[in-house]
Amino acid sequence: MSIYQVSCPGRVLFLEAEIAELNAVSDGGLQVEPALWCELEKGHAGPHCTLAVGARATDDLPARTLWARWPEGDEYGPGRDIAALPSCPATFLEGSVSSECCALPKGHEGRHGFEFGPPISESDMMPDWVLKMLEGE
Repeated sequence: MSIYQVSCPGRVLFLEAEIAELNAVSDGGLQVEPALWCELEKGHAGPHCTLAVGARATDDLPARTLWARWPEGDEYGPGRDIAALPSCPATFLEGSVSSECCALPKGHEGRHGFEFGPPISESDMMPDWVLKMLEGE
């Protein structure tokens, strides 16, 4: 958990027809949300980017991740695109609590997804007493 926003505040908005089309591609995997936030680090260069939907393998295509990309200020418009992008190959550094992949597309701007997500080492983990306080116990 972070008390600071480290991801980009840019968002994309899908029309009902786009949501239906993306949900059909997912074949019951992930359901598309009407508004999604950019998953890149705040202040990144280039287009915004977020996971739109995961598509299962078919007879013709392998399983793939479809990403929505859009330029600043074009969350509704024709500058948006949906593309199957390969995953970033980076994983947690040696000595991490658990192995986790970046979960962003290959060649993304800014830090890797795990660098502003779950703890990287034991010293990064939140003490139990803080978790209990946050949960209201």
